[in-house]
Amino acid sequence: MYSRKWLAGVGLLLVVALLPLNSLTVVAQGDEFVCPQTGGTFITAITDDPVSLNGIYANDGASISVLSYIFNPLTLGGENWGTEITGDLAESWDVSEDGLTWTFKLHEGVLWHDGVELTAEDVVYTFNTIQTSEEDIAPFRPRFMEGDTPIQFEAVDKYTVVAHLTTPRASFFTDISVPIVPKHALEGQDLREGPFNRAPIGTGPFKIVEWNTAESIILEANPDYFRGAPCIDRIIFRIIPDDQSQVSALQAGEIDFLPNIPGASVPVFENNPEFQVSIAEQDSLFQMFLNLANPKFQDVRVRQALMMAIDRQAVVDVARQGYGVVHNSHFDHVVPFYDQDKLGGYDYDPVAAGALLDEVGITDTDGDGIRDFNGEPWTITIVSFSGGFRDYASYAVVVQDFWKDIGIQVELELRDLSTLVSQIYQERVVDKPYEVHTSGWSVIGPEPNSYANFYEWTDALGPNISNYRNEEVNTLFEQARQISDFDARMAIYEQIEAILWAELPTLPLYRNTEPAVLSSRFNIEAAVLNISVGTNFTHPERIYQN
Repeated sequence: MYSRKWLAGVGLLLVVALLPLNSLTVVAQGDEFVCPQTGGTFITAITDDPVSLNGIYANDGASISVLSYIFNPLTLGGENWGTEITGDLAESWDVSEDGLTWTFKLHEGVLWHDGVELTAEDVVYTFNTIQTSEEDIAPFRPRFMEGDTPIQFEAVDKYTVVAHLTTPRASFFTDISVPIVPKHALEGQDLREGPFNRAPIGTGPFKIVEWNTAESIILEANPDYFRGAPCIDRIIFRIIPDDQSQVSALQAGEIDFLPNIPGASVPVFENNPEFQVSIAEQDSLFQMFLNLANPKFQDVRVRQALMMAIDRQAVVDVARQGYGVVHNSHFDHVVPFYDQDKLGGYDYDPVAAGALLDEVGITDTDGDGIRDFNGEPWTITIVSFSGGFRDYASYAVVVQDFWKDIGIQVELELRDLSTLVSQIYQERVVDKPYEVHTSGWSVIGPEPNSYANFYEWTDALGPNISNYRNEEVNTLFEQARQISDFDARMAIYEQIEAILWAELPTLPLYRNTEPAVLSSRFNIEAAVLNISVGTNFTHPERIYQN
């Protein structure tokens, strides 16, 4: 669903061919752009401080919103970098006939924000650091491994990076779509707490000037940006935890752009000449994650009961004020094989949900309205974010109420953003500090292999977020990576999709439709609003003030 001309170019730039393994050399084409106006400050808002601005360490929404302006990846089309599969820092690339050797030519003359030139050594350093760090830092590591063996990268000259694989990997081009960091600036620093995390150096269109904790982050234009100097002088991210305070600031002219306002606030801006409104479905998926190492959730009937006990449309209506779509897959809707009506069987049915729990033996034996098991109340604790992500706590409350309706005692615990991200996303361990938590993702991209990190668990990789392990799923992901035929590869991912839907390692709820609002003082037609990119724009350097 799209509205207004300023969104006409957003589209989902899905390249369904997804690059055959034996493709010829491809050169990314650019076009010249001259700023109609220059100068000015563009102000937006985020709900919390980033966890970090180190592009290979942080992967939460608040961090990505900022660091995507600071860094560039080698390739586009992977997580956080849109749905168009093409080069970025890579000007051209070539794949050998056997699919085992990938050669990337860098744009020459690309400068880091400190004036040092980007080289192939920086790309190799980035990938090697992801492979060898003590922690699975973003976590990106599985994309750079073949089982427990790191993929070999080498800088054969100043501008050429070669990757040597031992088996073909059709998803490789998007697997490596991560921010490239400077070897000279980051080498030797602590990836969790080093000074680079607050004062990074990138190659992107904007560079950091100031980070005032809990107040603002200020970026200024990079005049040497390789795709052209930005039209505006600076971008300010104001840190405003409360949604309505963000909306009020937008109304008052204190900020210029919000990519996702509460649905109830949309009428305030519609038909108002001072603002431009757009609504589009986002590449996203919001779920209930279950810790499958916990005995409570190891019987699939329990997971199915919990799913059927949730009126997912009501979750959208309450938590998103209707700005979302009930989602029927563990893959986002931008993957080539997604079909809204293909999978089913988990429509809201509290009676059937209760019957499944009865089968398992989770019943109300004493008539107090609370189900018990082996004589003890059967209790679930949902962990969610106290801030940093707008909807997680909201839909946690709605789900809590639905589960209570079928006799489950449900408690809700809120933790701050950095704590929860550290506990759940940055360590691959079985002993996870939650039973159920609200989580999700956005801008994962069209490549189905990008989801392997969520559902694969091998001895080499260690456990995933939900402690889900299915050897057939592991095998199918590995098979799909090695098949170059597009249709055959997608068919394997559909097998994975069917298994996940039957076993419900997580409970998919909905995807967002995003109401974005822009002050009419700014023009983004050439920047192209694209909510499948971390910056929300295909060309943020082309935002200009009218």
